[in-house]
Amino acid sequence: MQEVLFQRYSVLRGRSLRSKLIRWLAYVAGWALFALFFISQDAGRLLYQGQKVQWHGYLVVWLTTAFAWALLTPFVWWLAARFPVERTNWWRNGGLHLLFSFFFSVIEAVMFAWITPIFGLLPWFPRSFAATFRAVLPIDFHLNVIIYWSVVGVQHGVSYYRKFVERESLAAQLELRATQLESQLTQAKLSALKMQLHPHFLFNTLNAIVVLVRQRRIEEADEMLTNLSELLRQTLAGWETQEVPLRRELELTKLYLGIQRVRFQDRLTIEVNFSPATLNALVPSLLLQPLVENAVRHGVSKSSASVRIELKSRLSDSFLEIQVCDDGPGISEGSSGNGLGLSNTRARLQQLYGDRQLLRLDSVAGGITVATVLLPYHVEGGYVR
Repeated sequence: MQEVLFQRYSVLRGRSLRSKLIRWLAYVAGWALFALFFISQDAGRLLYQGQKVQWHGYLVVWLTTAFAWALLTPFVWWLAARFPVERTNWWRNGGLHLLFSFFFSVIEAVMFAWITPIFGLLPWFPRSFAATFRAVLPIDFHLNVIIYWSVVGVQHGVSYYRKFVERESLAAQLELRATQLESQLTQAKLSALKMQLHPHFLFNTLNAIVVLVRQRRIEEADEMLTNLSELLRQTLAGWETQEVPLRRELELTKLYLGIQRVRFQDRLTIEVNFSPATLNALVPSLLLQPLVENAVRHGVSKSSASVRIELKSRLSDSFLEIQVCDDGPGISEGSSGNGLGLSNTRARLQQLYGDRQLLRLDSVAGGITVATVLLPYHVEGGYVR
């Protein structure tokens, strides 16, 4: 194992060294191209004028200048990073860099005067340090200042680009984090709403069983408890699932209605008219139960006559429409269906589908109460357009 780790370390270290070597070679090649640019400029001018080109002298002069700046550039780069010229300090740091540019111009002239005499007698400069320095300083001073400021400008450009990339990366991370937090918040709200709905349904059903026991309808209470047990088993099996196929939701609703049918006997009639094309549509789990419960409570419970509850579904363009109708006494005047069950359902629909949903409670002719749910039609795998 240690040998494998050592081999991996050696490979990574080798790659790092090669990468550094390539960068330094590119750096040196860049300054060599700088020298060749000015050599070609001077040689081209002389050739155009019909004069002889002293290649040795131009090579020494410009290569010395280029590689002197190759040695000085890292220090200039550090100073540019240490004293950036920005809107708030341009006058102070700009003044510092102006002084630094004069200083580095003199340093480059010193290096030039020290190196060039080594390569032999040049036609333009005497072969001594002091004489070469006095000759080259007024010639190269302005060019050296321009080179210094060019390095400062490149450093600032690279720095601003890096900051821009970092800001873009940070913005993307923050956006991703915000999306994740929003998704987690939505999931938490949905789970909280669903947790409210379970005890709400359970307590109402247990209350119905208590009524049967008090009326000494033991066999019917036993049947209701059996149905309740099966209903809870199936409901808790999909506790974490926010959406289920309408087919499964209908099965759970039938179990609930079976419990209510035991309670109300022949006073309750159930009719299901679901379009087969809608049965695979995804709907919020426990969507139908509060709608049916509302029909039972305000329809069957408040009427001594037989009440029919009808469940219907159909497709309307790219939307699924579900209706729960009952012909009981109807909703009272001013009622908007803001009980816990319906309010909870409205909140869940809003969280899941935003503005592309509707839950409405209407009273139509003949005393029929209609609860209508409209939501986007989609199946497992995505929305259907």
